[in-house]
Amino acid sequence: MTTYSPQFLGIQSAWTQEGGDKNAGEGVVIGFVDTGINPSHPSFAYDPTHPFSSDISHFSGDCETGPMFHESACNGKIVSARFFAAGAQAAANLNASYDI
Repeated sequence: MTTYSPQFLGIQSAWTQEGGDKNAGEGVVIGFVDTGINPSHPSFAYDPTHPFSSDISHFSGDCETGPMFHESACNGKIVSARFFAAGAQAAANLNASYDI
């Protein structure tokens, strides 16, 4: 879940049932295949006012970087990312975070 999911889904008490907001979602890993991710979205981006730390040493995966996906995007919230649409590289004005 994202920060806004409980309110959107009408399940505000979800974290309370799991021990409270302090450690809400701690240790949860979500994997998905998608056509794009916006690493600057608040759900995924690093926020210095709410530092995020995680020991991701036991996860395997690559953070494949590119012109529009800097290595800092894999910040512990995003632990692995791959660019798999080679044909899209030929597209003009491609924003991999939104278009692939």
